[in-house]
Amino acid sequence: MGYIPSQYTPEELLVEAQKSFDGFSRLAHSDPDYPALHLAPPVGRLNDPNGLVYKDGVYHAFYQYSPVHPVRAVFWRHATSSDLTHWNDDKTAIAPVEWYDKSGCYSGSGVVTPDGTMEFFYTGNVKDTQGNRESYQCLFTSTDDGETFERYSDNPLISGPAEGYTAHFRDPHVFWRDGKWWAVIGAQREDLTGAVVYYTSSDRRSWKFGAEISFSDSSLTGLGYMFECPILFSLPDQVTGETLDVLMFCPQGVDADGEHFNNIFQCGYVVGRLKNNHFEVLTPFTEIDSGFEFYAPQIISNTGDEERAVLMAWLGNADEDDQPSWAYHWIHMLTYPRYLTLSGGKIMQAPVEQLEDSLPFEPLHLNSNGRIEELEGARTFRLQGTVDVAQQPVMLSFNDEQGRALQITFDRDLLIMDRDGSRYTVGGALRRRSIPAQDTHIFDILFDGSAIEAFFDDGAESFTGRIYLTGELESVIAHDALGKPVPDAVSDVKVARLSR
Repeated sequence: MGYIPSQYTPEELLVEAQKSFDGFSRLAHSDPDYPALHLAPPVGRLNDPNGLVYKDGVYHAFYQYSPVHPVRAVFWRHATSSDLTHWNDDKTAIAPVEWYDKSGCYSGSGVVTPDGTMEFFYTGNVKDTQGNRESYQCLFTSTDDGETFERYSDNPLISGPAEGYTAHFRDPHVFWRDGKWWAVIGAQREDLTGAVVYYTSSDRRSWKFGAEISFSDSSLTGLGYMFECPILFSLPDQVTGETLDVLMFCPQGVDADGEHFNNIFQCGYVVGRLKNNHFEVLTPFTEIDSGFEFYAPQIISNTGDEERAVLMAWLGNADEDDQPSWAYHWIHMLTYPRYLTLSGGKIMQAPVEQLEDSLPFEPLHLNSNGRIEELEGARTFRLQGTVDVAQQPVMLSFNDEQGRALQITFDRDLLIMDRDGSRYTVGGALRRRSIPAQDTHIFDILFDGSAIEAFFDDGAESFTGRIYLTGELESVIAHDALGKPVPDAVSDVKVARLSR
């Protein structure tokens, strides 16, 4: 599905966006593939999460929103939640109607200021009819907890790229560090390689260019042609006790390398120590997720939790808009919020604890045929357990009316997710990840409508993607490579199912 450049005037665009919402939101929510627990658009196209903040018991999430898709017109949509699980669709926060963002209100971040104002920083994108691009870093605010939003009267804050960079200069992540405000921005050098730069400010209005972040690991210098969506934060390492810096970013233009970098655009992190503009890399660039659809992650600001971060990401990727859900006039969603902790220099991930409030577990045993009968017909469920692979690999197959829609393979030193039976595999049908050898593996699987997020071995690995079933889920079966049921290989099983 290709994009159509917008020919609407600002006034016409707002009218068409409302027409789309009024005409298709009920249809979108009637789709059996629409999630119950993930944040998805009311209509149209969703992509990057933006401006994630927590204030006074409420989580605020914004996201890139294209209500008149496939017309290319990117808004920011606003949603709120008290539990990170049930989201209220509030309204559009900003639309691309100003001279400095008329081609799209692109990604950015949010902070809560000392006086309680919520401030949101984003990239205004401008393109002419020949495709020439301009980029501007901009601001809008809310003084009433997201009831209304106001653009800063002196936008843009930063006009154009810094010297030595192209107009691919976007996605500001703003945060407090070392006694001043920082903004890290994804960039492309004039030699068409990717970089991250930073600015600093005392008042979040006047910004001074700092420098490009350099790395002790030289392999990062030529990693792709553009670094998108950088975020910088710190976490204490649970093994060493040292607080380390984590820089996540999305390098575009990285070639596949065996089982790594198999998505159209990648997403990963480095761990180390940032001093001035130099990042001493202790953990080399590592993919955050091993699955099919995961991009543009962002952490929630102002949670007050110094031991862990809360992350949400786009459960999608570029060039994957021709999904079955478009028949119901919606595409893509955000990941379920997940905790990030740091252990031995590695990011560990797990669904936030609020999930168990909506999906309380019940213990069970597989029947003699290796089946989990409690999940037959389920569309939203969570499944946990331990798999014994000391003697042989074990498979968990999820079967629908057409046969096997999804299979997860556990081996001592390998995990495989195969979605060849899904109705949509444009992003690939199989992902695999080599892991340290061990005789047992712990799994935690969340399935919601048409999304799967699977965490393994206490969150050391995760696989995220879209799984479109044909009809209902008919069975979940544990078996060996020959198809023989192995009920005794799966223990400590717990299941939670949501009636829809």
